[in-house]
Amino acid sequence: MPLLTGSPALLYHQQGPDDAPLMVLVNGVGGVQAAFVLQVRDFSDRYRVVTYDHRGIGGSEPGPPGGTLSDYAEDLHRLITTLRGPNRGTAAVVVGMSFGGRVALLLAATRPESVSALVVCGASSGGPDDVLGDPAAREALLGTPTAEDWQHRIGPALFGPAYRRRYPRRMAALAKWRRRHPIDPAAIRAQAAALRGADLSGLVREIRAPTLVLHGEDDGLQPLENGRRLAAVIPGARLSVLRQVGHSPNVEAPGLMKAEIELFIAGLSN
Repeated sequence: MPLLTGSPALLYHQQGPDDAPLMVLVNGVGGVQAAFVLQVRDFSDRYRVVTYDHRGIGGSEPGPPGGTLSDYAEDLHRLITTLRGPNRGTAAVVVGMSFGGRVALLLAATRPESVSALVVCGASSGGPDDVLGDPAAREALLGTPTAEDWQHRIGPALFGPAYRRRYPRRMAALAKWRRRHPIDPAAIRAQAAALRGADLSGLVREIRAPTLVLHGEDDGLQPLENGRRLAAVIPGARLSVLRQVGHSPNVEAPGLMKAEIELFIAGLSN
């Protein structure tokens, strides 16, 4: 996979026609590009779909200490601007999951020329009115999670009850995979610090990009109420509640996620 030059250098992947509109998928805390493999498959026939590693994650360089959410948003802005090129505009459809959703919200509010349409999944604007999810899962995810954490604390918060009942072995498989592919604890601490300092509850009111708020009914990390509040304050935003889905619709319900995004984008031209 190529590296986006600059500071920090970011590892990214793109798939789809060179002249197609750009769609960028933005991961959550500690997320890897493989999390979006189904979305790359689903959208790369009509979009140039881009995934990337946040600074300090996977193959991307770490940033300097003390980074803020604005630094992550500027990374995303640099990626969009570079990949679109000077003669093809700079706007992209941006799909942000969880932490990546808050990064996308900040980008849409402060760099509106970068975002043609915004999809926010399992995210919130932050701030004192946020409804907090499972505290044990949040503490584990934003700390230095062990394989046991992934199986017994984080996994059950990432995936809804219906998915866990249907695929009981996948929690153990996730824990084994994470044990083999640990995340740099410094990168997790940096993302956690960026989240703590990012209250966008006032700023999101300035977003003008067409916005879809996707939220799982059974989200254990970001309760549904946060999605409802987000959709209520972003001008013209549409809320889609995914029934019997948890925090990870990209894995739990990729077909439903695809259908909702396609319906949203189709409506933009009407």
